[in-house]
Amino acid sequence: MKKAIIYLIPFIIMSCNKQTAENTFADMLIKNITLIDGTGNSELYNQNIYIKEGRILKIDTLSNYTLADTIIDGSGKYLIPGLFDNHIHLSKDPIRRLKQFIHFGITNVFVPGSSAAPYATLKQLDSLERNNLITAPKFWYTSPYVTLENAHPAKTQPETKWVDGENIYFLKDGSSIPKIISDAKANGAIGIKIDIEDGPEPPFIERIDSALIRRVADEAHANNLMLVSHVSDMEEVRLSVENGVDAIMHSPYPSFDWDKDMELIERIKKDSIYLVTTGNMRAGIDYPLHPEKLESEHWNVFDKELESINETLEKDKEIAKMTITKFFGLELDTYEQYIDYPNEGNFRKLDSMGINIVVGTDVGTPIYNVPGLGVHEELQLYQNGGMDPIRIIKCASLNAATMLGVQDNYGTIETGKYGNMVILNKNPLEDISNTLSIDVVIKNGEIQERITNANKV
Repeated sequence: MKKAIIYLIPFIIMSCNKQTAENTFADMLIKNITLIDGTGNSELYNQNIYIKEGRILKIDTLSNYTLADTIIDGSGKYLIPGLFDNHIHLSKDPIRRLKQFIHFGITNVFVPGSSAAPYATLKQLDSLERNNLITAPKFWYTSPYVTLENAHPAKTQPETKWVDGENIYFLKDGSSIPKIISDAKANGAIGIKIDIEDGPEPPFIERIDSALIRRVADEAHANNLMLVSHVSDMEEVRLSVENGVDAIMHSPYPSFDWDKDMELIERIKKDSIYLVTTGNMRAGIDYPLHPEKLESEHWNVFDKELESINETLEKDKEIAKMTITKFFGLELDTYEQYIDYPNEGNFRKLDSMGINIVVGTDVGTPIYNVPGLGVHEELQLYQNGGMDPIRIIKCASLNAATMLGVQDNYGTIETGKYGNMVILNKNPLEDISNTLSIDVVIKNGEIQERITNANKV
């Protein structure tokens, strides 16, 4: 009997060693880092994050650092989830623009319609990204714009070549709705994008009525597709809420009236409707008034954009001044003194009420709102409005992932999810602008190439 026990000992030891290796060996280890996981919970110190085959294997505070191929020392640094931009459009140079997102730690994007990116383009880019043939965020997309022939964007952007059934769908009498839905299903879209607005300013154009919005919503939901709306005023927010829209772009711009709109706000909360903020469209005001901001190191990756900006800067400055008067009702001096802008204050207030606030930039509108950098500037607007940085990060991570229905795999740094994350040199909880102190961008457990003078595209 003693001999049998002796024979078994080596077998037990070998089994334990094999189990330990299988359970703990990783492709990458980030050690001793302060973790801000995107859930909205407090930061965790001295964390070790193990990644294997693109996913987070485990998170602990132990000190067994040898069981990983790549080890990154995170001492004195901070780890946040890869950020989302849930409102982008792809126009010229899409591969270049996607690489710019990665440079700024945006590992996930959502394309709700794009005049220059019909299904064929989106599917091609999606294939290139999935096969690691380009440096790009993971992305999801809706159908092309669904609208009326005399509405936005066809009427307001006549310079664009609009082709019904290719980069836009015209509703007409609604008979085209089944085809819009079947096209979306066949082409990998996760939703439908409907343009409701009749503005944003006079002369007003045609607005889609309630019955058509409801028909699109019902057909979309019956086919497990979300419905995203584009709005420019509170009437269109109301139409969206009352007719089954799941996410509203350009909200809360314009401002909610906290006396008149409380019933509407409660309905938004009850129905778990996502409000995608698009606050950084104000970049078209702030940069022309303060062109010295264009000298920031972060603009070094936007050479081509700067060429266009420099040609129109003086004209844009006059437009910015007129916009302040027209839309904010303020004199220039008064505008410049604002810290808590009215709309950014709404972000904090709505978030505190349990409304789903999501970061989205409408990148490229205006030209000063650029890929990746625009997200960080949007986060700073949230902070201007008084929102706590840990809540801000959640709006750009977990909230955004949940809106797209991908929260089981993306949006937070938790065991089992994809290893999409950003290592920062400075603490974003002290100042959200520190999300720009990027040291390393990681996507699917792999370090991403960032843009330098040597590899600009």
